[in-house]
Amino acid sequence: MQFMIIRKADAATEALLPPAPGLIEDMEHFHQQFADEGRLGLALGLRPSGHAVRLKMGPSGERITDGPFAETKELVAGFTIIEADSKEAAIERLRRWPAADADATGQVTLELRETGCPGGCAEVASSLAGNDDSAGRYVILLRSNAGSERDAVSAQEKLDALDAFNMAEAAAGVLLAGDGLMSSARGARVTLSGSGGKVDVNVIDGPFAEAKELIAGFWMIRAGSLDEAIAWARKLPYPTRLDAGTEVEVEIREVLTMDELVGA
Repeated sequence: MQFMIIRKADAATEALLPPAPGLIEDMEHFHQQFADEGRLGLALGLRPSGHAVRLKMGPSGERITDGPFAETKELVAGFTIIEADSKEAAIERLRRWPAADADATGQVTLELRETGCPGGCAEVASSLAGNDDSAGRYVILLRSNAGSERDAVSAQEKLDALDAFNMAEAAAGVLLAGDGLMSSARGARVTLSGSGGKVDVNVIDGPFAEAKELIAGFWMIRAGSLDEAIAWARKLPYPTRLDAGTEVEVEIREVLTMDELVGA
């Protein structure tokens, strides 16, 4: 099974403060354990929401909202894709998340979500190009709605259109990675806290109430600017976009490079 570990934002990540001493090395060690097992996919951080936009498209037209966004605790600071035998096995691995990543309260909150599309869609697996550390990469985060939170299955022709679009964009070198996320009912939130080597783990199983702030899928693309990434997001044949009365909302975030992180 494949899961996305979502690192929730906090005041420090939104301010792009320098990482705690040793955190980068600890995160590299955490990810390397999965890499050694052949179970590591995409792993990246995102620039603060002050550099982002939200694009909403629906029957009444289009609206763009510039960041920063107020609901910091529900924002995404970064994510990692891993393989695990079960949700429980993935949660157990999260106990090893670096303690140095804790926020000012001594906690770090992670959201664990199973990847995949209800009804099936083709994952665009990250390649070496998708895992590089150069600039010009953007992530389009698809916001959840009532349908995605009940794992509603879109019409097959819409899923086929999405797969065809993704394949063409990947072949052109624009789309670097992408996948859907199953409903939050299949996921969990894990809060780690503690000191002196003792880590307390609090697990809350989904579903979660704030559907509008959840993520239903993502695409990572190569783009020369935020405006170019917005134009690309407009072209996506979202499976729910043509449903009468249904809005589509995405958040467009630039990928954080290691130079930006270290030099923050």
